[in-house]
Amino acid sequence: MAERIQSDEREEYDEQVQWRDLPTSALKMVYSFASRDDQLNMSVVCRNWSEGFRSASVSKTFRFDITESQLSIRTCPRLKFVEKYGDMFRHVEIDCNFDEKKLGFIQTWCRNFIEFLKILASKSKLKSVNFRDLSYCFVQIDNPTQKEIWSAIANFLESQHHLKRVEFHNCCFRFSEGVKLLSKLIESNSESLTHLVLREFIRWKSMRENEHSKPVINLTDLLGLPHFTTLETEFLPSFVFMFACQPSAIQTLKKCQTRLPRKIILNDHDNIEIGKVGRLTSDDWMFLKNIYPDLQVEFNFSTDSPSLRKVNLFIASNMPITRLNCRFEYKFAVHLMPFMEVYELFHHLLACKTNDHLVSLHFGWSRIIPDLASVFIPFLLACKKLKCLELFIVCPSNGVDLLLESWLQNRPESLEKVHIVISGFKDDYDIMNLTTEYVNRLRLVGLNLDVDFKFDR
Repeated sequence: MAERIQSDEREEYDEQVQWRDLPTSALKMVYSFASRDDQLNMSVVCRNWSEGFRSASVSKTFRFDITESQLSIRTCPRLKFVEKYGDMFRHVEIDCNFDEKKLGFIQTWCRNFIEFLKILASKSKLKSVNFRDLSYCFVQIDNPTQKEIWSAIANFLESQHHLKRVEFHNCCFRFSEGVKLLSKLIESNSESLTHLVLREFIRWKSMRENEHSKPVINLTDLLGLPHFTTLETEFLPSFVFMFACQPSAIQTLKKCQTRLPRKIILNDHDNIEIGKVGRLTSDDWMFLKNIYPDLQVEFNFSTDSPSLRKVNLFIASNMPITRLNCRFEYKFAVHLMPFMEVYELFHHLLACKTNDHLVSLHFGWSRIIPDLASVFIPFLLACKKLKCLELFIVCPSNGVDLLLESWLQNRPESLEKVHIVISGFKDDYDIMNLTTEYVNRLRLVGLNLDVDFKFDR
C-alpha cells in the first residue's frame, strides 16, 4: 500500500515537473556530466536550450567523431547540431580513426566531413582546431575525394581569423597540399596564432619527390607573428622552411619582434631519414638566435640504432636546447653492429655547447654503462642552468653511488630535482643500501632526489 502511494505521488510529480523544465543552472550541471550523444539528445528535447545553453561554457568544445550508427542515418544528427549551434563552438577536435566496422561507410564519412567543414567555415569563430588521423581516410579513398577534402580544409582555414592553436596529427598531406594549407592558415590567422603542431603532417614519399622544390614557408615569418610562441614538429626540413637571411630583413624582424619567448619542439622517433630531407644547420640556428635571443628548443629523440650519425645530424652547434629527452633502446644483437658509446654522445653535446642552454635532461640508456660517474659528473658540472635530471639506466651501472657522493661535495649549483630509475636490479643490496644513504643525505641539503630500483622477476 505504502509503495503504491509513493508511486502515485512520484507519477503526479512527474506530470507536474519534467526534467527538461528544470532551471537552466541545473540543466547545465546535468549537461556537463553527460556523454556527447546524450548532449545531442538534450539539445533536441530541452525547451530552454536556446536561452539557457547558448553560452561558450556549455558548447564551446565539439568533437567530430561520428559513430557507426550515425553514419548509417541519411541525415547525420551531428550535422544538424553543428548547423544549429556551430556559432558557439570555440574548440573543435576532428578524429578520423577508422576501424573495420566503419570502413564500409568511408564515403559517407567523407561527405559528412566536407559538409561539416563548410558549416564551420560559414558559422564558426574558432580558437583552436585539432585534426587527427586523416591518413586513415586518405588511404581508403580515390584522388578526387582526397582533393575535395583538402579543398574543404583549405577553405575552412581561410575562413578563420581567430585561431590560436592548430594541430595536425598523422594527416600525411602531399607536399604541395601541406605547404598551401600552412600558407592559408598563417595568412588568415597572423594576428592570433600562438601554437602550431605538425606531427606526420606531410607524406614521406611526397617530401622526397619535392626535396628540390622552392620552399614556401618562411620560418622567420612564422616565429615573427605578433603572438606566436610555439612550433612543434618532427623536424625542420630545409626545403619546407626557408630563411630571410638578408641584412635588411634581419633588421626589420628585430624591430618588429615582441618580447614573447619562442619555442620550437622537435620530435623524432626513429622514423625519419633526416639525411635525405635535410635539417637546420649551425648557421641557421645562429641566424634564429640573433633574431630571437630567447629562443628555446625542446628535443625529444628515441632510437634503436647504435650509430651516432643521426644524433650528429640532429643536434648541431648554436642549437639552444633547453629540454633534451633522449631514449636509446637497442632491439638487435649488439655484437652484430658497432656500439655507440655513451661517452661519445656526451662529448658531442659538449662540443655543440648544449650544456650552455640545458635546463631539463631526460636520458634513457638500455645498455650497461661501465662507469656512469665518469660520464655524468663532468657533463653535469658543465650545465650551469640544469634544474631537472631524469636517468633511466640498467643494472649494473657502476658508479651511481660515486655520482651521488660527488654531489655532497660539489653539486651542480642549479640542480633542483633528480629522478633515477635503475632497472634489471637483482640482489646487490649493498649498492642499494649505500645509494639510499646518499639519497637521504642529499635530501637533507635540499636536493629533491628519488632513486627507484626495478627488480628482475
